[in-house]
Amino acid sequence: MNNLEHIPYSAVRHPSAVTYAEWRKGLQPYYGRAWRDIALGYFFLIALLAASAFLPQQHLLPAIAIALGGGLAAGFVLAFLASFLHEAGHFNLHPDKKTNDRLADIFLGLLFGVSIRAYRKIHWQHHLQLGTPDDTETSYFNALTPQFFVESFTGIHLLKVILKKSGNQLLTPGMKKRSGRMLLACALLNFGITAGLIASGLWATAAMWVMAVVIFFPFFATVRQLLEHRSELAERSADYTRQEHGRVTRIFASGLFSRLFGSAGFNKHMIHHWDPNISYTRLDEIEGFLLECDATRELVKDSHTTYFKTLRKLLRS
Repeated sequence: MNNLEHIPYSAVRHPSAVTYAEWRKGLQPYYGRAWRDIALGYFFLIALLAASAFLPQQHLLPAIAIALGGGLAAGFVLAFLASFLHEAGHFNLHPDKKTNDRLADIFLGLLFGVSIRAYRKIHWQHHLQLGTPDDTETSYFNALTPQFFVESFTGIHLLKVILKKSGNQLLTPGMKKRSGRMLLACALLNFGITAGLIASGLWATAAMWVMAVVIFFPFFATVRQLLEHRSELAERSADYTRQEHGRVTRIFASGLFSRLFGSAGFNKHMIHHWDPNISYTRLDEIEGFLLECDATRELVKDSHTTYFKTLRKLLRS
């Protein structure tokens, strides 16, 4: 499987003679672009809730359509927004690190029950241990089996993730305490949203929100990571918590769906794993640079795929 991570920055030289090690020094994040994208995510999430409130909810079939269709769309938007926790985890939402973390906890952590400091420590282990049993982000250990889909659409998969708490052993007591508080705050926030919708007589919209949070958002987030990292040669029956999976990363095409499903630069995942601390707002430029360098041109070209092409291959494997 193609991978950039074995290539040192100094070995990648542009025709202009500048090395990537020198060129990357000018790649400061575009913070405004990141906050624009987060604001768009919230806009569409609120718009979906508001639109559903104007639809008839008194009869069973329209209510089911709102809950399922609206839940699917809202879950997709939540998955879009959750990706920006990753950007905050690499200190790319604000130039001041303390402000970065404070903003991330308020605008993202509360919604998803994540303390950014705890997430950062767990996520860095993912970079260090990708493809090994010691990885802390292991959605790609799942094969796309009927059991996986049943567990995803019944909430069982989410419950397993919550109970597993992968990476908790890495956290300090203070981080664990902060994480617990964020989970509680998240639960209260989502309960308040649901209760408020029910109190307003918007039962179908309340069901839509629950479906989005409990079923569709975890499904999209899990499948996205699975498409990024699961090998097409992975065995369905293998237990990758006990045996090596191997380091696999991909670059996905830059169309509209790719940028929405792989928001915050996840669609350029191979490049991110090669240079983790560069903001997603600069990954397109890095890809262009790599395509002009002899050491990386063919590797990057050969690594291009699409989410749907990868999904088809993994479903058949």
